[in-house]
Amino acid sequence: MTHTLLAVHAHPDDETISMGGTLARYSAEGVRTVVVTCTSGDLGEVADPCLPLDAGVGSLRDRELAAAAHCLGVSRLANLGYFDSGMAGWPENHRPGAFFAADLAEAADRLVELIRQERPQVLVTYDESGGYGHPDHIKAHQMAVAAFAASGQARPAKLYFVRIPLGWSREFVRALREIGIDAPASAAAGADAGPGVDEIGVPDRLVTTAIEVREYVAIKRAALAQHASQMPPDHFLMRMPPALAARLWRYEYFSRQHGPTLAPPGELETDLFSGLT
Repeated sequence: MTHTLLAVHAHPDDETISMGGTLARYSAEGVRTVVVTCTSGDLGEVADPCLPLDAGVGSLRDRELAAAAHCLGVSRLANLGYFDSGMAGWPENHRPGAFFAADLAEAADRLVELIRQERPQVLVTYDESGGYGHPDHIKAHQMAVAAFAASGQARPAKLYFVRIPLGWSREFVRALREIGIDAPASAAAGADAGPGVDEIGVPDRLVTTAIEVREYVAIKRAALAQHASQMPPDHFLMRMPPALAARLWRYEYFSRQHGPTLAPPGELETDLFSGLT
């Protein structure tokens, strides 16, 4: 039986940043991988003025997504067709067609249809914070959870949230700063983060699952480079030396919200399909 993993993301590049190694690993292992993107990211800033924008930012980012997905071996891309909502508090949050402003039940129905088509055993999306509070990420979480509950007999056996452990987040920033690469202040840790700056991440105890992707970090980096509009060469993620990226991105982290596991009590699960036949 061929396993299927369905991942729900908000914009092009989210699939690679958050779980590109996981997608590459399972694709290489023969799992059918399906990436659902809720918007085309049409409000994203384009860092390189030489990139072609004749058809608009959304069209460019869709092409970048297709190239990145090819690198990762993704079996199918599906876009729900909503507009990017922009950052929290932007007027675009409520423009017609924006994902944040969409009716939740209607959006969930679109995802349920894809679940019924694909019959995935595993569904992955963001946690309730959306990772860092972006309105579209939070809406993607809400929609995926609602669709999981509403998908009836097609409901996946397991539901996971992408997690950023605080311990890992702090080590990530420390390691980059040690070699002179300044990560965003919002990802920084402890007192040196500055007043009023929130850390990105969740307590380590919330993580149930660590997927080892060491052999796929180079593929993740190649996929990330396809998102050139968002990842110019001077971006802190693109400036990481390969050896440091291999160390920091060796694992991708999740929390199992529903479904069985074979992991012994107190140990992290190492396979999203653990406990399934």
